[in-house]
Amino acid sequence: MKKALYTFIILLGTYTSQAQNLDDALRFNKKELTGTARSLGMANAFGALGGDLSAISINPAGIAVYRTSEFAFTPSISLNNTKAEFGQHASTDDKYAFPFGQIGFVTTNKPMREKESGIISTHFGFTYNRTADFNKNTKMKLGSGITDTYDNTGHILQANTLLNNMLLDANGNYKQDLRGRAQLAYDSYIIDPLFDGASEYYSQYEDVIDYDDGTSVIYNRNVNGITQQNIIEESGYAGEYGLTFGANVSNVFMIGASLNLSRFKYEQKESFREINRNSFDPTGPEDVSYYDYYSKYNQNGAGFTFKTGIILNLHPLRIGASFHAPTFYRINQEYYEGIESSFVNSRREHAKSDISDYSYNYRTPYRAQGSAALILGKHALLSFDYEMTDHTSAKIEPKSGYNAQLELLNEDIQHMFKTAHNFKAGIEFRPVPYLALRGGAAYFDSPIKKEFVDVEPVKWMATAGIGIRNKNFFFDIAYALKLDEAKYYFDTNEGSKLYGLSFNDPVSLTNRNHQASFTFGWKF
Repeated sequence: MKKALYTFIILLGTYTSQAQNLDDALRFNKKELTGTARSLGMANAFGALGGDLSAISINPAGIAVYRTSEFAFTPSISLNNTKAEFGQHASTDDKYAFPFGQIGFVTTNKPMREKESGIISTHFGFTYNRTADFNKNTKMKLGSGITDTYDNTGHILQANTLLNNMLLDANGNYKQDLRGRAQLAYDSYIIDPLFDGASEYYSQYEDVIDYDDGTSVIYNRNVNGITQQNIIEESGYAGEYGLTFGANVSNVFMIGASLNLSRFKYEQKESFREINRNSFDPTGPEDVSYYDYYSKYNQNGAGFTFKTGIILNLHPLRIGASFHAPTFYRINQEYYEGIESSFVNSRREHAKSDISDYSYNYRTPYRAQGSAALILGKHALLSFDYEMTDHTSAKIEPKSGYNAQLELLNEDIQHMFKTAHNFKAGIEFRPVPYLALRGGAAYFDSPIKKEFVDVEPVKWMATAGIGIRNKNFFFDIAYALKLDEAKYYFDTNEGSKLYGLSFNDPVSLTNRNHQASFTFGWKF
């Protein structure tokens, strides 16, 4: 049970053409530390503080803390490092990305005369905040010197290479009858029939001896063994546009609400690669250098949600609470497979399957947040946020009618998911009025019940930042480090891309994400 589920929870699972799994649910639910550099530098612990363009996405009542109008935007850069360990093999990969953290403005409207009670000010804001970043590359070295076992007649006894497993699929079928991965292998020129009209094939790892009596014998020339790798390339983002309204009542009670449009885009290409590194005897210019058997998975969607919140200002203490309704997504996805082969003479071939597409609806979990902040004059502040996310309330539904597979998936969500408890804390210190130093930390709980996982997929984040501001302009810088670990299990079941191979142990993955954000802002 643990092994089967972990294929889902590390967000690197195997997909079928019109199937959803728990990966999709977790990916849609994902929320990360993003936004303005001030907020990021304090680990987004801004639920009770407000007065920040990302804070109003956490708690809409934060818009009522503003005393002036404001415009700001935040470019950023991120570097994701991944280390994969399998047996005696270790490999690393990385990917840079340049996400746009946020952009937005807030307007503040006050009565003609200053008031001390009643409605002190009203506020309107339009914001965009990046809520998740999916950019990551993972390379797994699985083995080298891998060969197949033959009997003395040239027939395969044990196929340890993926290519010769595809060859076994092809044998017994004429070329016009090939299907699935066998057809892709034939169309990419890494297997060929023994002769025109034959239903028996030989692969690039083999050669054929033709005798004068018209018979042929296949023999293994992959004497030194090929190298196997698995490569996963991920990209995409989730972002949220918000229209926020708020009011300040007597400088004690702040209230706010927002309507939000969410956008989502995710792309994954997973390639199983077999490499010829002086593996063949004899060799020739027509030899395959390497080939990739890949699967490509694309998702995009849009949804809407509603948020509301309050802040109680009991100076020097502020207390905040907010509620985020579920986001109701419409998701479109497509899936296809292919083989790209590259030969020693620089010839390249490519074959791919038809594209399968599917659309469905997804409802994310609701979220409830409580927060507290302590304002220590003009020199320092402390802030703490707690968030409860009920992952069991997520649901996947067909656009219309009934889908038995989605119904089973919803039962898995109810059975295997749980309510997660997330914590964020931040501090800001002002040694002089125009300079601020910041730090923060965050813990994101596992969305999966402990009994269903080998290692709980929790995440830790540490942040730091610095800010400079005067009456009309401010500039903030923040750095965030995200740490998480996972196990990756291969799907080698019948009908899967890797059917016939055997990987008894999982791949251990360690991820380190570094992000730097830069906010430019103006008050008016």
